[in-house]
Amino acid sequence: MLTKDQVTHFKSFGFVILRQFFSPEEMRLINDEFEYRSKVASSYKAFDGSERHNIRMMGSDTPFFSALLEDPRFSVAAEQMFGSVIGHNIDADRYTGNTPWHYDAGAYEGPGVKFAFYLQPVRADTGALRVIPGSHKKQWFDEIYNYEGVGPRWTRAARTEEEAEIASKAISEIPAYVCNSDPGDVVAFDLRLYHASLGGSDDRHMCSVNYYIDPDTPEQYEVIIRNVQGHLNTESEPSDPWNPHSVYQDWMANRGGSDKRQQWIDRMIEISKMETGVRGFDVQYGDGKMKVVSS
Repeated sequence: MLTKDQVTHFKSFGFVILRQFFSPEEMRLINDEFEYRSKVASSYKAFDGSERHNIRMMGSDTPFFSALLEDPRFSVAAEQMFGSVIGHNIDADRYTGNTPWHYDAGAYEGPGVKFAFYLQPVRADTGALRVIPGSHKKQWFDEIYNYEGVGPRWTRAARTEEEAEIASKAISEIPAYVCNSDPGDVVAFDLRLYHASLGGSDDRHMCSVNYYIDPDTPEQYEVIIRNVQGHLNTESEPSDPWNPHSVYQDWMANRGGSDKRQQWIDRMIEISKMETGVRGFDVQYGDGKMKVVSS
């Protein structure tokens, strides 16, 4: 559970750092499961430090990770931040190099929280998360969206060499708060908060536990319905062969009988069956993101 000051900090600035959230024994389990799944991923495609590996951590072969969404340290904190939420996904990443300024939400109207934790010490020049405090608030979010070197236009794979250079330069030039972190720490941030990293190694280990808001407004429904439908889609092939649909289906099976998990599963299934574009709003797509517009 967060303190009142921590909740205020999160709502005011869009992030909060939770020092030594995990115990040494928990960090041992986290590292063991991370290494296991990393080896599975590398058996499909060797990790050579040239590109990121994103690894889903929700299967029966990662029992500690797969239970983290229900861990009240996370789930209660997420509810303190946003009210009713839906547990969404648990991931591990092997990052390489710099990460340009971006936000994680599919659209501004689809907020949520990411609890991120690094398995190595990270600082300003070694890949620590840096954020633009307060950029999760609508007026500033929109202003920063149009800033050169910031946002989805500058992070998409199809960007030009010139755009990539501008985006890289912007990481250090834009005023930011650096979230220095040691193993055991957790950085929680609003999915709409602009964030980046600079000077990361060619194998930076970061894990995350992610929640979306349970939609309440018509605009939120337009975004979250699409998020959930994409999340539950098993017809298309997964982008990475080491993340087969069975990994998420393990979690959905809820063999441990978690009431909290089942509540989220039932809600996601309910939302996935809803129609879009019938509430006075629709979405437009661009650069991998959604924009809610009047229909």
